[in-house]
Amino acid sequence: MPIRNYGVLKGRVVRGIAEHHERTPHYEILVDAAGVQFRVAVDTRSNDHGRPDLLCACDEDFRHTLTDRLATVGDGFHPLGAGAGLDYVRGGFVERGQMRVIPADLPGPDNDLNEKVGRWVDRAAADASIALYVFGGRWGPEPERRDAIFGFLPGNGLHDVHMNQGSPPGRHARDNGAGQDGAILFHLQGEDRWIALFLAFQSQSWHTDERGDVTGLRPIEPFADDPPRHHHHHRHGRG
Repeated sequence: MPIRNYGVLKGRVVRGIAEHHERTPHYEILVDAAGVQFRVAVDTRSNDHGRPDLLCACDEDFRHTLTDRLATVGDGFHPLGAGAGLDYVRGGFVERGQMRVIPADLPGPDNDLNEKVGRWVDRAAADASIALYVFGGRWGPEPERRDAIFGFLPGNGLHDVHMNQGSPPGRHARDNGAGQDGAILFHLQGEDRWIALFLAFQSQSWHTDERGDVTGLRPIEPFADDPPRHHHHHRHGRG
């Protein structure tokens, strides 16, 4: 069964907060979309104890026909029908070979997932001309509940900002679906340059059928330069 309320959010970054001590931490982004506030919950660590670190590809000069379509979208959340969104396996957006295992936190500069996401979030927060686009599943609005991180009312946001197919049999397999993967994109309008961040869990397979389910039940194969396999996801996110 596909994830609920899949679509794309366009807005402006207000600020970001990296969680460091939660069991399944997220990088939380406060977004303003035409006066409506959203929280984007980006998974940075999995609850798979064997392989807690996520796979990430950061393309700092992303070129795809998708960007032409996104540039015409107005601020706000736009629902996308079944199969109408991103598909890592079939869409030509990213290849498995581009993705690397990246821990949530490491000492040193620009070597962990919080820094990969935070670098562009901070830049966008400082420059209102940079537009943010996030693909994922929406929750809310929750009229009686303030947002758990930023405190705005009504609570409202996006999660599942990662690959949403290829999960093996188990509790996350129910979210499998084709054409419903998550991602984060920044449009640097002054440079007419796009930055794209693609995320996946190590447990997810790139061998999927038209329903997004694993074919042959083969987990993704580690690449030669991936670190040893250590493993996934949600307090409005996947833990």
